[in-house]
Amino acid sequence: MIIQCLNNLFSGEVKYPENRQDSVSPDVIERKANTVIVPDKFKADVEALEKYIGRNLETGLCIKVDLAELLTVIPRERKRADAYNALRRFLKNEFDVELLINSRKGGEDERSN
Repeated sequence: MIIQCLNNLFSGEVKYPENRQDSVSPDVIERKANTVIVPDKFKADVEALEKYIGRNLETGLCIKVDLAELLTVIPRERKRADAYNALRRFLKNEFDVELLINSRKGGEDERSN
């Protein structure tokens, strides 16, 4: 049996069963937006953000927005950039989307830690 396998391997005639599934991984990993389950806590925020940017969230997307503008799109009681930290972490971990909030008070972009 082993000799037959070696002979087939070296002769270049490898036969695979017809019901064999290809187990080769693709070079590019595609992430479908439908695979991420958005918790109720962030559902309205994600929908509002997608409406604001005019498309679905995609892997590697970077959204840069002023705090004042973001407050009109996704209102918060606390009118500071750190009020969006949980949303920023969720977007980064689940969608690989970076949300950069430009705060006029800080002068620079505030990023999640």
